[in-house]
Amino acid sequence: MTRTDIETVHTAYDRLLVVAAHPDDECLGVGGLIADACDSGIEVVVLVLTDGENSHPASPTVAPARMRARRAIEADRAVAVLAPGARVVHAGLPDGDLAARHDQVVEQVRALVGPRTLVLAPWSADGHPDHDAAGRAAAEAVGTDAATGLAHYLVWLWHWSEPDDLPWDRAVVLDASLTATTRAARALGEHHTQVAALSPAPGDELMLTDGVLAPARRGFTTLLLADGMTLPPASGDDDHRVASFDAMFADGDDPWSSASWYERRKRALTLAVLRRERYTRVLDLGCSTGVLTRSLAERADHVVGVDVSAQALDVARRAGPTTVEWVRGQAPGVVDALEGPFDLVVLSEVGYFLTPFELWLTVAAVLDRLAPEGELVLVDWRHPTEHIPLDGPAVHALVRSICHEQATVTHVEPDVLLDCYEVAT
Repeated sequence: MTRTDIETVHTAYDRLLVVAAHPDDECLGVGGLIADACDSGIEVVVLVLTDGENSHPASPTVAPARMRARRAIEADRAVAVLAPGARVVHAGLPDGDLAARHDQVVEQVRALVGPRTLVLAPWSADGHPDHDAAGRAAAEAVGTDAATGLAHYLVWLWHWSEPDDLPWDRAVVLDASLTATTRAARALGEHHTQVAALSPAPGDELMLTDGVLAPARRGFTTLLLADGMTLPPASGDDDHRVASFDAMFADGDDPWSSASWYERRKRALTLAVLRRERYTRVLDLGCSTGVLTRSLAERADHVVGVDVSAQALDVARRAGPTTVEWVRGQAPGVVDALEGPFDLVVLSEVGYFLTPFELWLTVAAVLDRLAPEGELVLVDWRHPTEHIPLDGPAVHALVRSICHEQATVTHVEPDVLLDCYEVAT
């Protein structure tokens, strides 16, 4: 799997053509990418092949013709949020019958492909007949044109398939900016017929549940490149990130003002929500100078404190008890190198320094190392951030999209967000 970014994409392509089998596919599959493409100056065109008139076939309140009209308007409004000024083309083909309209889909795509165009279409094995048909037709339309790129996005595969079903050697991941993630969430909300029940009557049920929406809330896009297509990887900035944390200690050993009321209250809240009096093994990921780590050590047999900054760990070691093991490393890789299990993992104000994909990988690695009935605790500053990938609300929304069924505590106040999860036995 390769990681790239929208700036790298823009070096090769000036136009983004998004092929959507139905209204809302553009948000579910590539919403954040569309927003970032628009902001980077890439021309955005969205081809909506059907207007999704069959989304509620048993509805007693909305006939298919009315549903068609409503969903077409919703698509226009959603794209306007994602990419103001983008062009939306409605092909008006029958919902559920794209396989039989293969030639028409090919013609529609070819009519919108120009020089230096990147076509994004559903994967031909996404698991929905219309998505599969749209992916096959887009591949034929692009053909071997060297000036046109083709990549496939995923919607239903996340719910109906297994990880081994994906050709990971062709996978590319693009993190979305915080602005793009916010717009993507707003755009999804424009699909009113899908994100809310039409009425309380049977047949008018909610279509896009939290579980269905979870992949769209990750903050990154996974694409499968067509055969023969490549995208260069993004340049990393890990060295700069580490240096920036070390530099914070130039003026003293406490750059986070650990004695402030906010920091003291945050630590007290964190300790108060822990469900057990005592733990066997605890991981404090992003421990900084170890102030919280030392409090955790009073309730644990062994604590591992991890931080990316050598300067922070030097400060932490001076007062750290012998029950704490200090490890220098950067998530997600450092978590993969740690031996589990842990019965408590704490991420206090660390998630927003990671990109969405890094955070997703970190949470996955943490869950893999939690013991049965182990706890994951996230604590974050609630206010806007600057010059870092995420903010507190975005971190908590992303983790909730993964762990929502295991939530035990949610605490929200003006300055602090706190979520606790307990893994299943």
